[in-house]
This record gives sequence, C-alpha cells and structure tokens, in this order.
Amino acid sequence: MSEVATDEGAEEISGSLDLSPRAPRVARSGWRRWAPALVVALVMVMIGFVLWRALADATLVFREVDDAVERRLELGDDRFRMIGSPVSGSIQEIHLTDGRPAVAFAVVIDDVVADVVHTGGVSDQFQPEVPVVIDGRWVQSNEFGNIAQDGWYFASDRMLVKHDNDYRVNNTERINEAEERGQYQ
Repeated sequence: MSEVATDEGAEEISGSLDLSPRAPRVARSGWRRWAPALVVALVMVMIGFVLWRALADATLVFREVDDAVERRLELGDDRFRMIGSPVSGSIQEIHLTDGRPAVAFAVVIDDVVADVVHTGGVSDQFQPEVPVVIDGRWVQSNEFGNIAQDGWYFASDRMLVKHDNDYRVNNTERINEAEERGQYQ
C-alpha cells in the first residue's frame, strides 16, 4: 500500500528548507571581474605567437643557389632558405657598418655563385665544400660582394650545416675494436 502525503508531512519537509531570499551577491570590482578574461586573452596571444613562428619557419621555401640567383628579382626581399656549399678561400670574418661581427663567404651549386653575409651563429661544422642551409633574404649592394661581384648578397641570420654519416667509413679501426670488445651492435 502506498502512503499518501498529508499536509502534516509536507509541513515537516518544508520546515527543514530555508526558502527565504538570499542577500544579493556583491558584484566584483574592476580587476577581479576582468582578470580571468585577461588571462585567457594572454594565453591565446601566446599560443598564436608560437603558431605564427612555427608556421613562418615551416613555410620558408628551400632554394638551391642556382635557382635563388635565377629568381632573385621575383623573390625580392622575401625570406627563404638557400642551399649551397661554401667556396674554398671565400670565408672571411668582417664587421658590418653598424659594428656587428659577421662572416662573409660565397656559396655555389652547379657553377652558380652567390655572396653571403651571415650575422647569426656559425656552426662548428661550417667549412668549405660542406653544404649549408642559410635563412635570409637578398640585399642589393656591392658592399660585401667578394666573389660573385654581381651587386647582390644574401643576408643570412640562421645557418644549418649538413652533417654527414662518414663516421663508419673514416673510423673503421675504432668500430672494429668496439665490435671485438662487444660494445658495438
């Protein structure tokens, strides 16, 4: 059998609940009200900046020296990555007109030469005839041309040097010794 709620039971239940109106909430002051929105906006700006830098680096076009020289006017002052091998005897340390140190050299592919002025860090592996990838843009000037002498140079600020896998070929004696000792897999 089901029990039917009586008025007395309803009074007992409602008597335990406080149904009186609450005092109105005090609105937050200016800084407290906007702080969460500012934090979210700051995080969004930081994420946007990181994505912009990642995409900017990922969208740099790779061009070999011969292609970059051929398309120099088309490229204008756009940034791109140029690939080439430093010419023997062309590497020299210089100082720019504003006093900053730089390295001037020429790169070549298929007998096409381009002058480079690099202001960023130089890799320990940087040497003549070892391929490099340099990020930068074309600058029209005769100031730093040393080999190409064509009135242009590539202003670079980032350098990557190709690492070869000649360890095994050049160090077969050490590899054989390691294999004999059981340390090389």
